Amino acid sequence: MIKILLLITAVCTDCFAAAMGLGSAGIKIPFRSSLIISAVGTAFLCLSVGFAEILRIVIPENICGIISTVLLVSLGIFNLFSNCFKKMVDRKKLAKNNPAALYFDGAAADTDNSKSISPKEAVVLAIALSADSLVTGISAGLGKMNLPLLCGGALAAGVAAISIGWRLGRKIVSSFNINLGWICGAMLIILAFVR
Repeated sequence: MIKILLLITAVCTDCFAAAMGLGSAGIKIPFRSSLIISAVGTAFLCLSVGFAEILRIVIPENICGIISTVLLVSLGIFNLFSNCFKKMVDRKKLAKNNPAALYFDGAAADTDNSKSISPKEAVVLAIALSADSLVTGISAGLGKMNLPLLCGGALAAGVAAISIGWRLGRKIVSSFNINLGWICGAMLIILAFVR
């Protein structure tokens, strides 16, 4: 259960941070769009955990444990230093629809400048945010995992994280820069050593 909670917290941190960025930029996230973002992220996570369960059949358990630990720690370290990567992306001034720009700046998802995330924009944003969910899901899935509980929890937590993040974002000044990558990184590193 602790493993599932850590995993859900880690993958929802990106949604929370993106929603805060959108809220602080004055961009609305309609409920339908937040549901799409959460559903796509949950699908990526659960499919990757399911794939990892298939891998566990052909890969010895001790090798799975090593692979899982290495991947989770690597992804955790990436998230710990995500602010540095964000600065590099900002310097390169990537196009708004570039996945790297979307990953680090949720406001870039509003490509039509409507100040609202449409369902289509929600899908694109969700795919960009879900890139690390694939690796995380495979890594975590190489250990035993309750897939239905994970899927239901991730979907509900994702919608809640987006809603809370957006509301908090609306209340802060848009120039106030908060880096939540370290929370996600810390959760993934802890998850790597929870058995």
